Amino acid sequence: MKYKTIFLLTTSYKHVPPAGTTKLVFRATASYGSGRWRLEPLSSLIPLLLPLVGRDPSVVHLCILKLSSLHRCSIHLHPIWDNTHTLVFTHTQVPPGRPIVSDCSSESYGSAEFIDYFLNPLSITHPSYVKDTYDFIQKMETLTVPESSFLFTMDVESLYTNIETDKGMAAIQKAFQDHPDPKRPDKEILELLHINLTCNDFNFNEHTFLQIKGTAMGKRFSPAYANIYMADWEQTAFDKCTKKPLMYLRFLDDIWGIWTHSKEDFADFVTTLNNHHSSIKIKPVLQEKEINFLDTITFKGQDFASTHKLDTKVYFKPTDSHALLHKHSFHPPHTFRGIVRAQLLRFRRICSRADDFHEATGTLFAVLRKRGYSRSFLRRILKNLNTQPRTSDQSPIVPLTSFFSSHAKRAHHTIKMNFQTVMANTRISDHKVISAYMKNPNLKDILVKAKLNSKTTPSYNQPVIKGYKSKTGFCTQKGLNHTTRNCVYCIQCKKCNQQYVGETGNTLRTRLYGHIHNIRHARGSETALVRHFRAHGLNNLTISPLESRVGWSTGQRRHAERQWIKRLNCHVPNGLNIR
Repeated sequence: MKYKTIFLLTTSYKHVPPAGTTKLVFRATASYGSGRWRLEPLSSLIPLLLPLVGRDPSVVHLCILKLSSLHRCSIHLHPIWDNTHTLVFTHTQVPPGRPIVSDCSSESYGSAEFIDYFLNPLSITHPSYVKDTYDFIQKMETLTVPESSFLFTMDVESLYTNIETDKGMAAIQKAFQDHPDPKRPDKEILELLHINLTCNDFNFNEHTFLQIKGTAMGKRFSPAYANIYMADWEQTAFDKCTKKPLMYLRFLDDIWGIWTHSKEDFADFVTTLNNHHSSIKIKPVLQEKEINFLDTITFKGQDFASTHKLDTKVYFKPTDSHALLHKHSFHPPHTFRGIVRAQLLRFRRICSRADDFHEATGTLFAVLRKRGYSRSFLRRILKNLNTQPRTSDQSPIVPLTSFFSSHAKRAHHTIKMNFQTVMANTRISDHKVISAYMKNPNLKDILVKAKLNSKTTPSYNQPVIKGYKSKTGFCTQKGLNHTTRNCVYCIQCKKCNQQYVGETGNTLRTRLYGHIHNIRHARGSETALVRHFRAHGLNNLTISPLESRVGWSTGQRRHAERQWIKRLNCHVPNGLNIR
C-alpha cells in the first residue's frame, strides 16, 4: 500500500438508522489535519501544558460524599482523561471532520451518567420536542395547513460547543424550578454539572486542550443539556417576536415549522432569533412547496388544496449509497431478510402515498441487485411485508449464543431439534431455544481505533523508542537532555536490549548517579534492575528521557510512568520493572 497508516471510517447519520453508509479510506495525516483545523479556533478551547487528571479533586469528592450520604449514588474516579476523534462527513468540504470528545472510561463518565439520569426526563417536556422521525410524522399529520403558508427548516450552527456555560447552567436551574422533585439532589447535580462543563480537558495527538465554552459532544448528558438550553432559548426568544410560526418542532439542533406570514416577516423573525444570544446562530431554509427534515420530505401533495394536509416521503441524502450488507457476506440468512424488511417498514411508515413508497422501494432494490440480492428474494420480502403477521409467542426463551459459522449453524439446528426431548423432565422444558449469533471480528475491528497514537505520526528527526522484541516505535519528547527535571526516563541494556522505565523529580543526571551508586554497591539487590546490570556491567547501561512536563505533580508523573511501562512492555520477564 502507498500509505503505511490508513483509517477505515463509517459516516455517521444523525437522526435515524441509515439506509446505507459510505466507507472512506484516507491518509492518517488528513485526519490529523482535519482535527487540528477544527481545534484551531481558541474561542472555545485553550491549550494546556498538563491534563487536569490527578489535580486536587476535593470539590468533586465533597460533592460525592454529600450524594453518598443521601444514598443517591457511589461514584469512583479513574485517572484517565478524554480523547478526541474525528467524525467524518462526506457531504462537507475539506476539512471534513468534526471533533468528538470521547468520554468513555474517563474520570467524569460516572458523574456525567448520573447527571443525564436527571436531565433526560426534563429534556422532553417542552412543546417543540421531537423524539424521532415517526414522532414528527404523527405530530405533523394532525396539522391543518393554510394554503398560502410556507414550510421552513433551521439548523443551529455548532450547538453543543456554542452554549455559554452561565446561560446553560441558568436554563438547567430554571428547569429544576419548573419541575420540582423532592427526591432530586438539585444542588449537587448543579455542582457536578459545573465541574463537567468547566473542567472538560481532552487529549489530541499528545496535546491537551481545555474546553472553556459549550459542552463536549461525547458527554453522556450533552443531548439532554442542549435540549433544555434550547427550550429556554426558544421561550425567551419568542417573547421578542411580533409574529410567530403556526407550528414549530425541533429535534436537538434541527428545526421544522410552518410560516403563515410574508417572507419579509420571516427574515425579521430569523434576525430576532440570531440576535437573541450572541453565540447561537441559525441557518434558515424557506420553501413554498416542499422541505427536507430529518430523513423525510414534507410537501404539499395533489390533495392539499382540498384537505390542507401535508404529505411525506423518504429523503435520501446525495451521499446515501444504500450500501447495506452484501448478500455474499458471512452472516445468517435471516440477517439479510431482516435488514431489507426493516428498510421497507421504514419506507411504509414515512411515505403517506403509495406511489412514493414504490418509488423509494425501487431505488433501494436497484442498488441491492448490484450487491447480490436476487429479484425473487426482494419480491418475496415485499409480498410478505403485510401478509405475514408477526407471531406473538410468549414462551420463555433460552438464548444459544456463539460466533456464526457453518459448523455453529448445524450445531444450533441439532440442539433446537433435540432440546424438548433432552429437557423433558427439567424446569426449562417449556422454554424455546433461539439462536443469538455474535459478530465475528472484521477488518474494521482490527484497524479502527478511537485514539490516534503518537506512533502513527513521527516527524523528521523525531526521537523514537521501541519496546523489547517489538517492531512498534513510539515517539518521545524532543529537546530533553541530562539536565531535564520532572521527567520519565528509560534505561536500556546494550547487550540484551531489556528496558527499565522510571520517573524522577530531580534532574536526569542526578537520578542516573543514584542508579549507578546502587548497582556498584549492590543496594536494592532484590530489584531486577540492580541484579541485571551487576551481571551485564555498567558499560552496557544507557539512559534516555522519554517525556517531561514542568508542572507535573508526583501523581501525574507516576501516571505517565505507568503509561510508558505499558507501551514498552517493561514488566519482568520482558523488562526490568517489577509489578
